[in-house]
Amino acid sequence: MNEVSLYTNTLPLIREIGHMWDDRGILDHPIRLMETLNVFIYVKKGDIQVIEDDMEFHLQSGSYLFLKKNVPHWGTRLYTPGTEWYYIHFYDSFDYINVETSREYSKYQHSTLIMEETYLSKMTLPKTGTVKNPEYTELQLKKLCEEYLSPHTLRPLTTSSMTYQFFIDLYSKKLEESNKSKQHRIVGKMIDLFSHSSSKKLSSKEISESIGMNYAYLSTLFRKETGKSITQFQDELLIEKAIKMLKEKCINISEVSDSLGFSNPFYFSRVFKKVTGVSPTTYLNEIYRN
Repeated sequence: MNEVSLYTNTLPLIREIGHMWDDRGILDHPIRLMETLNVFIYVKKGDIQVIEDDMEFHLQSGSYLFLKKNVPHWGTRLYTPGTEWYYIHFYDSFDYINVETSREYSKYQHSTLIMEETYLSKMTLPKTGTVKNPEYTELQLKKLCEEYLSPHTLRPLTTSSMTYQFFIDLYSKKLEESNKSKQHRIVGKMIDLFSHSSSKKLSSKEISESIGMNYAYLSTLFRKETGKSITQFQDELLIEKAIKMLKEKCINISEVSDSLGFSNPFYFSRVFKKVTGVSPTTYLNEIYRN
């Protein structure tokens, strides 16, 4: 399917936002190829038919659709009389990031540490769907239209920022649905296990016995779902613990290393830098300590 993805470090760049209606049912969706613009359509009332690259969609009240740039779309049927809809035309991020190779945003953000890689991922938005609270969605779209039509000089930035939040809300609904899967439940159990054992790294045997499943399968599933290895995830939890200790206690790096079960301070420092991007000494110079 021609899905639309947003990067986590840039905004959807707004070209146009609008609100339209067809009281008499005399319009149909235009035949067009928008080379640089993605399209979002939300139907408030009525019925809209759209065909994209030979795939047909029927949008009714409370439903939405993303149309991808540089893919032809058209309609062959007149809108139902009284149809009312909102639309957003937007450029996506510049091409310095390759959407095909970017990793999907991880919904498993249990550590308080926010890594740089979090902002180098993508959010693949649901192609189409129906919102659970149409009144709220329509209020947000009305605000977007008002902001788009406002005269102030920051309008391009504010409309893009508000649209980004609107799309994040849609994306969060997609994550909620995926949270119901069996795979998510298994990975959730593993993360809970790691979180409650964050003062030491669990072995493959301990993990396998606690979850009651083969470690090779668990390891493959964990990487597929989170984008990280089990070792990497456990390292991040340990380093989070280390940072808390360094902030709150009068303690040196060697003592932290010993407390968290690292073989020596040099190995601890190497893991710390791999996780945070800086050495423990540099990190201490950059933060406030209690």
